[in-house]
Amino acid sequence: MFSCKKIKNFPKMNHNISLKHFFFVSIISICFIFATNAFSQEPSQTGAEPSLAQKVFEKYRTLLLREDIQALLPTILEEIKKPENQELLNPATITAVVDSPDVLKAFVPDIDDEFITLLKEDQEIQTFLKDADVQTLLQNPAAIDELAALLETSELPLVERIIERYQVFFQREDIMHLLPGILAEFKNPDNQALLQPNTLTLAVENPDHLKEVLPQIDDEFIRLLKEDAEVKAFISDPDVQLLLQDPAAIDELVALLNIKFPVVVRIVPASVESPQAGEQLVITVDVADGQGVSGYEGTIQFDPTALRFVSLEHGSYFSGQVLSVPTAVKENQVTFAQIAIETPASTTEGTLVTITFEVLNAKASTLTLSDVIIGGFGGVNFPVTVENAEILEPPPARPWDVNKDGRVNILDLTFVASHFGKEDAPPAADVNGDGRVNILDLTLVASHFGE
Repeated sequence: MFSCKKIKNFPKMNHNISLKHFFFVSIISICFIFATNAFSQEPSQTGAEPSLAQKVFEKYRTLLLREDIQALLPTILEEIKKPENQELLNPATITAVVDSPDVLKAFVPDIDDEFITLLKEDQEIQTFLKDADVQTLLQNPAAIDELAALLETSELPLVERIIERYQVFFQREDIMHLLPGILAEFKNPDNQALLQPNTLTLAVENPDHLKEVLPQIDDEFIRLLKEDAEVKAFISDPDVQLLLQDPAAIDELVALLNIKFPVVVRIVPASVESPQAGEQLVITVDVADGQGVSGYEGTIQFDPTALRFVSLEHGSYFSGQVLSVPTAVKENQVTFAQIAIETPASTTEGTLVTITFEVLNAKASTLTLSDVIIGGFGGVNFPVTVENAEILEPPPARPWDVNKDGRVNILDLTFVASHFGKEDAPPAADVNGDGRVNILDLTLVASHFGE
């Protein structure tokens, strides 16, 4: 590969200066193509209009990240910004060498033939050099210095690069308040599965789309994404988008920023069909992402027309000596609390309580967590994210599915037949509910056979 140093003394020549200037500018221009390919865009942190260098990179990101030219970049940038070389740069000479690459070979025989071929055949490079912004950038030493600084940053690992780029942004009080919950939402395995490559790009254009994909994400973040230029620039950054789709990278960012993820307290299962009236519904309240937890408190609210509280048992999240606060039960809510006396929980996840309800009315309702406190020794109050649950209305009864296996087949017919005419037959055999097991029950099952 040729070096720009070969034309170091070119400006000292006195003959045919115009032609030589043309070739010199051609060489410098082409060097710059290679130089800029390793340049890494740094989004605006102030919300102001992106700089010239930033605009060029955003437009030509794919081209500018090609690896084959990164070794040349530091030397080329220094060559381009030299005052004697800057005097020779203008849009006409840059465009001319793009139109006639062979003229460069004629003047510099040692130049790599592969590069000449590339300049002839690579439409991306030709388009890049003809861009007015790129040509302006070639003639701007300050922009070249910015390129050099951004190149140095781009060589850092992904997470360190992002921290370096957004130092001021990460110090914002509102961002530091929101960031733990936002990163936790993106790290959630269920949410990771929903993140397509273009999801975050669409989210910048339409923040409500992100809310549709991640319903639990903080509404304040959605508002900022709509109104705050810094937040828009942050989410628009391809490096940030790459990080948000990599749980390991999120963990690394969290560690370097010393962020504490919110403790997740959730009702399990999150969605369940209501059992029939008279049957029981059992749920648990589980914890995840807890670290150093030594106490918990919370209230579950329920629909008293659908459910009646039966019992509550604390789980085994704490080991050793504990103090359980007496369960407080009201018509529509139950409050629980427990404290570890000696040592905090040794695990980050587990079951806090198991609650049993009796179903009074098999209908749709909700179970809602409120007043949840997760604490550590010394009165530390950890940030908390709660996940509620829904109880779904059961499907219409199918009495002809006598054994409740989801199918009506010979097993249901033989069950009814085995109790035919018996006064002590189980209720399930009396399919039509008339108090007798007879031919009417058999024909009712037979009429739904195969369903």
